[in-house]
Amino acid sequence: MTRGELLEQSISFALIGARKLVRGLWHGLTEQERQAVARAVVQRLREHGDKWELDEELDAPLGHSTPTSYPQRK
Repeated sequence: MTRGELLEQSISFALIGARKLVRGLWHGLTEQERQAVARAVVQRLREHGDKWELDEELDAPLGHSTPTSYPQRK
């Protein structure tokens, strides 16, 4: 899984509550709509230089753990 794919999943999950944020959105977004928005967001980030290295493969397992590449507190 790449950083971009993980970001897409995170954005899609965050959009579950979009109805509360977007005025006039009477119904929640469908799963397909959330995934489409998340893919579009990540694609826009890639178009602006990809300083986030979105295509880099992650070596950390999926889940709610901190990635090994994240700086550790001292």
